[in-house]
Amino acid sequence: MVILEWRGDSLSLRPATLDDVPGIVALYRELECEAGPAGDSPISWFSLGGPWMHEHYCSRHVQAYDDLGWDCWVVERNGESIVGSVEICYAAEPEPFGRYGHLEILEADDDLLGGEVEHWILEQCESRARARGFDKFWCRPVGSGGSWNVLAERGYVERWKNGWLTIRGLDRIEAPAFHEQPLVGDYDSEASHLLALNHRESASYRWRLLWRPVLTPEASDFPTRISFSGRRIALPDRPPANVLLNIWSWRDPQSAWADIWVEPRYSTDSAYISDLVAVAGQKAFSMEAGHMNVVVPEPLSDGVAERFEAERVPLERGEPWLMKDLRD
Repeated sequence: MVILEWRGDSLSLRPATLDDVPGIVALYRELECEAGPAGDSPISWFSLGGPWMHEHYCSRHVQAYDDLGWDCWVVERNGESIVGSVEICYAAEPEPFGRYGHLEILEADDDLLGGEVEHWILEQCESRARARGFDKFWCRPVGSGGSWNVLAERGYVERWKNGWLTIRGLDRIEAPAFHEQPLVGDYDSEASHLLALNHRESASYRWRLLWRPVLTPEASDFPTRISFSGRRIALPDRPPANVLLNIWSWRDPQSAWADIWVEPRYSTDSAYISDLVAVAGQKAFSMEAGHMNVVVPEPLSDGVAERFEAERVPLERGEPWLMKDLRD
């Protein structure tokens, strides 16, 4: 536990426990929504803002972080109320990400963000990553938190941007010939050597999040009413890539989400990536999706969008990832 005396309050940053779950849920409901969902079921709350919005899924989320050896912390004010939530993932994948810590979540009361307290929280995050042997720390402020001015003051620089495309007319997609085989969901052997083109979370976190309802439904911190496909795809004269498809039936049974993982040297090959998107589109159609969403690095989005006449989904500032070298 670390403590900051601030404006007459005593703020503590400490590991979260299952006893903190009601306080974490109360914090997220206060910050994320003005009114609750139409129903009071765990899934209706999850749909409104994720696993932190209901004790059923929040408990599983906290436990998943503990099981994976990642950090899930709370900020407590005067030993009485939870006023912040901090989560750090750790990953190793191909460059430009490398071996790194990642700020997955920074949520806090408004008066704690943008100044001294946020600097204090990020300092503890960076120190924790260093202590665990990591020399890079990544933040995605649009989706995960972190104030732009604070991150700039701390030396974070932009290194990655996303482009989100929605593809319709799946029945008209023509994919090249390909060979496929099922994946079993083991990140270390099947995916850690590949670059995840959808970097909306760290690669290992996203892989495990997508697979968890399939491999461990009884303990999942994610609604289990999904359709899922995980395939190793080999195109002619190209190394195999991974294509994962999800249809979140509990949210929108017509909408498929494609995640593509490739060998790093092919991550800028727009034609190759477009062929993999075509394979994903055919599979999504066979899963009875009406349209498919795919997120790729922004430099690839023009070529993919043109081939499939895809719609661009606006992303705030392109959902950039910012990186700090902890050795500096």
